[in-house]
Amino acid sequence: MKKVIVAIPKGVQRRGVIAELTTHHWQASEVNNNNELLAALNETPKAVVIISIHFDRRRMQGLLRSIYRQHTRAKVILWTNSLACALDYKTRHPLIPGYFYRFVETDELIRGCNVVALGQRFSSPYLTASFKRFRQYSEESCITIGLSNRERQIFQLVSLGVSVKEIAERLVISNKTVNTFRYRLYEKLQVDSDVQLAHLAIKSGLVEPQGEVI
Repeated sequence: MKKVIVAIPKGVQRRGVIAELTTHHWQASEVNNNNELLAALNETPKAVVIISIHFDRRRMQGLLRSIYRQHTRAKVILWTNSLACALDYKTRHPLIPGYFYRFVETDELIRGCNVVALGQRFSSPYLTASFKRFRQYSEESCITIGLSNRERQIFQLVSLGVSVKEIAERLVISNKTVNTFRYRLYEKLQVDSDVQLAHLAIKSGLVEPQGEVI
């Protein structure tokens, strides 16, 4: 029987996920904190691990580093409700093979677990299209020529409406450093505000007109 560790906060969502996985012949175990998750991986090092971004958001970066340092055969699916968050983690943790987005139907839940268990990559359809668009943008757009990787990252996050405070928290830098990058982007891209950055991103195809505001 295939094994999956469910790292989702207690509640209706976790109960539903456990029930669906069990019905489809997955052996599902649930954990409540980082230590329980790492201990469960000691017992089942090849398990699929479904981690909600809300499981322990403050220490999520460190948890993922611990997983991939100590349990190289683990297969993580990160469950997030924002495109900005998914892009951030995909950039910083390229080893993560799977992403679920917002509300996941049973067929998608089971298909994602099966695909990732086979060592392949999977993401919800919306994220698949978004990842492709961002990749093409980075490779083809002349706008990003001359921007550092960090400047591109902050450009993406600002364009998605992420606040300075949250960008600082996600990238583990100060608000002042984020603002330094923002003003550098203004100068390089010849704009005067975050709104103009977002309009430039929309015009260039980086962000859809109805793009998320987090």
